[in-house]
Amino acid sequence: MKSEAHDLSTLAEKRTKVKIATGLLKNISWEYTLPALAIFSLLISCIIISTKKHYWNDELFSYYMTSEPSFAKMLAAFHDKLNNTPILYFFLGWNWDKLFGSSEISLRLFSSLGICAALLVTWISLRKIYGFCPTSIGVFLIFCTSQIILTQNAEARMYGLFLILNALAFLLYTNFYKDQSPSTLLLILNSVIHAAIIHTHLFGGFYSGAILFSLLISDRIFKLFRPKLYLSIILSWSSLILYIPTFLIQADAGKPRTYIFEPNFLDLADVYNLTAPSFIRRPILLVFLFVMAYLFCLHIYRRSAKFRISKTEIPSLVLGIVFFIIPFFIWIISLTIKPIFLDRYLIPSALGWTIIVTFISAKMSSVLSSNIPENKNLKFRNTILRIFAYILIFSLITIIIAYPISEAIKYEQERIPGSSDMTSDILQKYSNLPRVVTYSHSFLERIYYSSERNKFFYILDWKSATDKYSGSFGPQEYKHMEAWKRNFPNIFKNVVKSDDFLKHHDRFLVLDTHNYLCKCPPNHKGLRNVDVDFYLDCPQWVETRLLNNRLYKVTFLNNKNWFSVLLVEKHNSNSSQAPLK
Repeated sequence: MKSEAHDLSTLAEKRTKVKIATGLLKNISWEYTLPALAIFSLLISCIIISTKKHYWNDELFSYYMTSEPSFAKMLAAFHDKLNNTPILYFFLGWNWDKLFGSSEISLRLFSSLGICAALLVTWISLRKIYGFCPTSIGVFLIFCTSQIILTQNAEARMYGLFLILNALAFLLYTNFYKDQSPSTLLLILNSVIHAAIIHTHLFGGFYSGAILFSLLISDRIFKLFRPKLYLSIILSWSSLILYIPTFLIQADAGKPRTYIFEPNFLDLADVYNLTAPSFIRRPILLVFLFVMAYLFCLHIYRRSAKFRISKTEIPSLVLGIVFFIIPFFIWIISLTIKPIFLDRYLIPSALGWTIIVTFISAKMSSVLSSNIPENKNLKFRNTILRIFAYILIFSLITIIIAYPISEAIKYEQERIPGSSDMTSDILQKYSNLPRVVTYSHSFLERIYYSSERNKFFYILDWKSATDKYSGSFGPQEYKHMEAWKRNFPNIFKNVVKSDDFLKHHDRFLVLDTHNYLCKCPPNHKGLRNVDVDFYLDCPQWVETRLLNNRLYKVTFLNNKNWFSVLLVEKHNSNSSQAPLK
């Protein structure tokens, strides 16, 4: 009898556990519906934009590296003056390329999946601390409306990988305050993730260091001292020693000038969303503020506006504030030491924005979980107000989740590079002439997409590249193109020295800046609204090698399209066609 009773008791316990587990699974599956929808929205956005958008300069830097069939040749190119970036993205991207191909959709989905994974990991990390609604608002508001994130969601670069690695580091960071004595395995995993962060982007050191700094502050608050944990991060930095020789070679591309200008205050204001939608789109920000204002009014109406920070919230809030401050810190470095301030480099700060927005949403929405008065009239009124609050919240979440797809649908179809460089009459007259493209990024796009790629040339000329009016990018552009020619000679066979080109071509077209006589002012400051023609890149090859050379006649044809089209003829040319007057 006792054994039967024991068996019945065990069976009842098992059934209870099964019911609990089933309930948890149902709850989990329901809660994960919204993150799944947000991920779906980002992936569809990436696919739609990729059908309309061609690779641009930076993406082609990724493409030629990852699509190289030989891993050894890819490594050789990595060690040259091309991408001033650590190895991890190119290593993983090379393997991704071999599995899924080199198309725009394929390589961009690699980035998009990183951003989607970062969204999910961040949502999981914050959901353990905050409620479902505030977590969803905070995570989706940033990941689905940030200009920086949505741009990188459809670009073949390393920023999706950079973001997911920081999100994983944040997940471990929050776990270290649930288990204050982490196992050796967790410490090793933490070290590996931090090593991956610093081997994905040069700003990895700033964000890995920020996480260590946040640990020290939070541990100080909780009166903890965990040297093994701190050491697991510090030791990960030692792996950078392997990258230093390559870094020095890559960094030489930025001498004597680099394309990054010294920032001004407007650049800082842009990153902090004051003058640009870097992390939150303004129309949706206004809707968010309206919802928060309504919830705050509910607090006042119900006299429940007592906002306290719980112990479980402190560690994530500390990290959120530190990540939020990093752009200001880098802005100061850019003013005092070396310009390194670019908004996309700061993409992990999206986690800081997410944590802070989630915290604010949690405090405002806490009114929805407070007790309703027993008085019937007040109870009815409060129920109506609460229902309206939920309608507002879920309307906001719906708008946010749909935003990436709506923006992708609005994205305009790009023309194939090289298809509209010249008007039809000029193209008809001079279709057989070689075309010198003075911009490296335009040249890269044309030799990839144009059916007439063999007609395009890029000229290497150090004198014109280093001219004081060539813009901040001139010398770096020269070194990049020289490195492409060195590592991929078959693809970049039309990257030639100035003297060699002029020796073999007496008559040719030049596709130059819209105002081909423009001069970039030296020592320009500020990144906002930088016009390539006037600040960043003003090629001086025509001015230094042709206009002052009596052997050549330069005739301006027109600049109705994006380029100025120039006809260059050597005076002693034996060409049967008369010069254009």
